[in-house]
Order: sequence, then C-alpha cells, then structure tokens
Amino acid sequence: MKYNSIRTLAGLIILMMCVSACSAEPHTETFVMSSGNEVTSVEQSSRPFQIHKIYRLPESLTNTVRLLGWSSSDSVVVADRDISVLDQGNVKRLVRPYEQSKLISGLPYVNSHSTLSPNGKYISSTSSTTTKSRLKLINLQDGTEKEIASFNASNSYIQYISWSNNSAYLSYLVERMNGLQPDYLYIYDMKTQTSKKYELTKSRQGDTLLNVMISNDGRSVLLQTIRENEHQRVTLITGKVSGRSVDIQYERVVGGGEQTTWLSNDQFVFLGVDGTLYEYDQRNGELSVLLEKILTFKFSPDRKNIAYTTYDEQTITYVGKLQGRNILYNEAVYRGILLNDMYWSPDNQSLLIQGQKLFDPSLSTSTESVTKEAFVIELK
Repeated sequence: MKYNSIRTLAGLIILMMCVSACSAEPHTETFVMSSGNEVTSVEQSSRPFQIHKIYRLPESLTNTVRLLGWSSSDSVVVADRDISVLDQGNVKRLVRPYEQSKLISGLPYVNSHSTLSPNGKYISSTSSTTTKSRLKLINLQDGTEKEIASFNASNSYIQYISWSNNSAYLSYLVERMNGLQPDYLYIYDMKTQTSKKYELTKSRQGDTLLNVMISNDGRSVLLQTIRENEHQRVTLITGKVSGRSVDIQYERVVGGGEQTTWLSNDQFVFLGVDGTLYEYDQRNGELSVLLEKILTFKFSPDRKNIAYTTYDEQTITYVGKLQGRNILYNEAVYRGILLNDMYWSPDNQSLLIQGQKLFDPSLSTSTESVTKEAFVIELK
C-alpha cells in the first residue's frame, strides 16, 4: 500500500513537471493584415508587452516627411517638406488610424532644425537673415510665435537645440565663428520664460561641440564633443550649472550620434563605443551595464520602457522594461526595417517608428534598394 502511494505521488510530480514545461515554451503572436493600413493581433499573450495594433502610415508621406513626434497619445506630427521653399515645410498631423495627414493651419514653416517638445505643445525653430540668428517657439495649439533669442549673425550661430524630458527647459549652444571668444550654453525656462547663459570654459582647446541635453531640473547637462587629434572620438561630458559656468563632473569616450539621455536628474544612459548600453549614477559614481550590442535606443517618457535595436539583428525592433539596473521582458515588436527614428507616445503605450526597408539585405543602401516605411505600434 505504501509502495502504491509513493508511485502515485511520483506520477503526479512528473505530470506537474510536464505541464510546467509546456507552459514555459516560447509564446508567439500572429498578426493579420487587414485591407487597410491596420494590423491586428489575433492571439493574446501572457507576456508584459502585448501588441494591440500596428498602423502603417501612408506611403505617400513616409518618403517625404520628417517625423517630429507626438502631440497627444493618438496624434502624430510631421514636417512635410515644401520643395518650393528651401529647407522649409508645413506641419501636419495624423490622428489614429493615421491614414491621412491634415495641415495644421496657422503655423509658420519649420525647417530641419525644428524640434517638437516632448509634451507635444511647442515647436522650437530657428531662422537667419544676413544680420540676425533667431530662435523662436511656436505654439502648436494656436500658431503663435515667441522669439526667445536673437544674436548677431556675423559672429554667432545657434546649434544643438534640445528639450528636457519634461518639456520644462529648452537648451541650446551659441558658438562663435572666430573661435577666439568662448561658447555659451543657454537654458530657457518655460515657466518663467527667461534664459540663463553659462560660459563653456572647461572644454579643451580644439574641442568641437556636438550636442547638449538638459536634465529635468535644469541643473545638469550632458555635452558631447569631438576632441582634436584623438581620431574623431566622441567624448561625453557631464556638468552642473553653477554661477555663470558649467562645472565638469564626468568624462568618457562614447559612441557617436545622440545616443545618450537622462533617466533622472542624477542618472543618465549612454551608448559606449562597443555598443554597450551603460547607466551612470552621479550620486555615487556607479556605472552599470544595461544591454550589450545595441545599435539604437529610446526610453519612454516615464523612463520605464525602452525600445531598441541590436547590431546582430538590425532590422528587429525590441521593447523591454527597465527595473532597477536591469532590462527585462525583451520582446520583438516589429521586424523588417532599419530604424532611422522612433518616438514613444506621451502615455507610454505606443511607439512611432520610421526606417528603411531593405529589399535585399545583401544590397547596399542605395536609392534603388531602399524605401522608407513608418508605423505606429500600439501596446497593451
């Protein structure tokens, strides 16, 4: 009797192990392309990231527009180039299901340097004449313009305009053409509608500034430079604004491009030269590895999710969740394009992507073998 009980118990344990093993099998999701521009998920997933729908933006737009970002959780803003005006275009909006674009009336032309605030309310734009270089803000709701900076065009120019992640600050560099005078970092406070300038005196002679990013509290900056006689290597410099200058806190050689962002007022993420994604905490000097072999990445507005591509699988877009110093639940959400741009929606639930679709991976990215596509991926 005792032997039969043990045998029965053993059988139950084996059965439970089989059921557990079956439930641990990789889960796949099936998508069905409808007659329109919409792809619908027909199978539910138990994983943290479930794809609700995928919308394809009109092909007539994707090869001629520049994505600016989101104006709301279901509204995408693009700059549609007007070939009759040099480097200028109209601002258009596409609302879910993103089948048609509509001109936002009352807005002035924007150019290739124009940037949309993360909250989707303002566009920063520059303009130049023979005498003046100007920076202005365009209200996306009513089309009103406000000039926030003006400089003598003969010896100064405005570069590298960027918003803080909370849209509270706008930062930009003013560089001197003669190279004899110092460059300045300007930080514009959206609440007080005032600017403060900080002299960049700590950069080494011969450095070329590439980019600037301001933290949400307006007190810390990330600068990228190329240093002279160092084989064009890009250096990331972090600093605290103090008095009338920027005090350097940390320096490191990094990968190229704008592959860096703030996670909080004290933490930032950057891409190393080997494709390693690092997180650095200024409070204790800790450097952590988040991911490896990363090509591009973008964090959601709440800094909880990340979209990225890898060197090994460049045409696959992944989404993961940031927990502590780990990226978990990495899921492939789209396959088939080499990303140029990606933007998270304000509610952190949708991802706007645009990229090149290669008809033959063995072909070079020439105009004959490449076309652009853009999609909105809704998660749930």
